[in-house]
Amino acid sequence: MTASTAAKRTLVVVTDRMQRNYRHRCTEPAGKNFVPDFAPELIPKQMLALGVFGGRYMTDCTGEFPAD
Repeated sequence: MTASTAAKRTLVVVTDRMQRNYRHRCTEPAGKNFVPDFAPELIPKQMLALGVFGGRYMTDCTGEFPAD
């Protein structure tokens, strides 16, 4: 099984303060296969460290995202 195949089988179910039973499937490996002109200046971890959203966004749904 390739990494992409494994990602397609990953179902994420979100139930937090903002949404109930929202579901989506990962279709690509994390950090791979972006659109060619996608060139962000910062990665999400850097944005959160800088205090985007006042440091409060996504504090109740940490299970939905990678640990690091």
